[in-house]
Amino acid sequence: MISFTARPAAAAGNSGRVMVVPAWTNEEVKAGVHTLLAEWEHRLPLDRATAIVIKPNLNNDLVALSGNCTDLRVLDALCFELRERGYTDITIADGSNVGIARRDISTFKRLRVDSLNVRYGVRTVDLNKDTGTPVVLHNDAHPEVANTILNAGFLISVPKVKTHAEAQLSCAMKNWVGICRGQDKRHMHYNLSRNIFAINEVVQPDLILVDGLVGMEGNGPGDGEPFRFGQLAMSDDAFVNDVVIARLVGLRWDEVPYLVHAVEAGVLGRDVAERVLLELPVLRPIKRPPERTRLAKLAENPSLEWLKRAVRPIVQKPEVTEVAYKLKIVQDVYFLEDDTLRVVGRKAERCNTCTRCVGFCPTGLTLQEIGVKTTLPDCAQCLYCWWVCPNDAIVLEGEPHGMARQIARYKKDIEQL
Repeated sequence: MISFTARPAAAAGNSGRVMVVPAWTNEEVKAGVHTLLAEWEHRLPLDRATAIVIKPNLNNDLVALSGNCTDLRVLDALCFELRERGYTDITIADGSNVGIARRDISTFKRLRVDSLNVRYGVRTVDLNKDTGTPVVLHNDAHPEVANTILNAGFLISVPKVKTHAEAQLSCAMKNWVGICRGQDKRHMHYNLSRNIFAINEVVQPDLILVDGLVGMEGNGPGDGEPFRFGQLAMSDDAFVNDVVIARLVGLRWDEVPYLVHAVEAGVLGRDVAERVLLELPVLRPIKRPPERTRLAKLAENPSLEWLKRAVRPIVQKPEVTEVAYKLKIVQDVYFLEDDTLRVVGRKAERCNTCTRCVGFCPTGLTLQEIGVKTTLPDCAQCLYCWWVCPNDAIVLEGEPHGMARQIARYKKDIEQL
């Protein structure tokens, strides 16, 4: 366990405390979330009817075990703990990236997050389709922030640990880009690092639960490699949280542009940032994102947005998108048709003594139940058991469709986590 406190707790403010616990299997995740929430019990609302909004990172439709999106095991454990404490009004809300929004793809469906509706009676809200209120940031950025976020009684951010081609690190502060509605996220890129900092000044989470189980390194956030980090963290301060997480993966605070802005503005004390370097260990050095190509930088230039809109009917053709991906202009390649894959059985003779599927099952099915109990509330059909199985023991039916590309890209890597 690792604990860091930035400053003494103010009467009504945050202490800037970060607590990190190891976790890998589903059982460890549930125990870790329980431990962390017990430490922050004093932060939770007294009124059990408070509108709690959980904001995960559902950046795109890549399975969470690729390191891209928030793990269903973490969300399941969090919903369980909140329900156990008697909270009655829980919403999971996010606005996926602009490519997802423009194509009207449901990451809640593709990532099986909507299964939590059935298991815990929580609501899901696509913030890209929510009403919003404009906020003024830097470089004339004025994105609309979703009203579900602004009207929440208590906000819990559940980010991933990833590299980011522009921001270097994606964690709690970068997760807040997803509170902007739909195409308004493009405003953030008028000056991404400054606007990541700025939006965290405007809207702050009450609590942060970091999913550091499987991270993404290299060409993140959408085309990197998954790596086993095996940590959960909780904090009451996004700025301190991210400087701690940066250290744990071997990044200095001054390598992360939005943390530099926080230090320069005095929101994150330079003494705090330097203390983190001195007091905390590097748990697992992360592979840095590669230098972005000139074409990639040009494609993100806000002044060329009119041109991007004009040529969109051409560049969205699959063959053109594939060329753009190979040239490293884009990280994400989208397909409109949802997969229909389902777990329908398990070939026990192929399992040996593995049991990896049990450790990754968000609903806690036993080995004997996996492939037998295949409907909600027992099975979320997240396919995690199939993704991690190295023995081809999990039997699927249906068509991969939009998942076919990520299977080719990530299945072997995930088996070896």
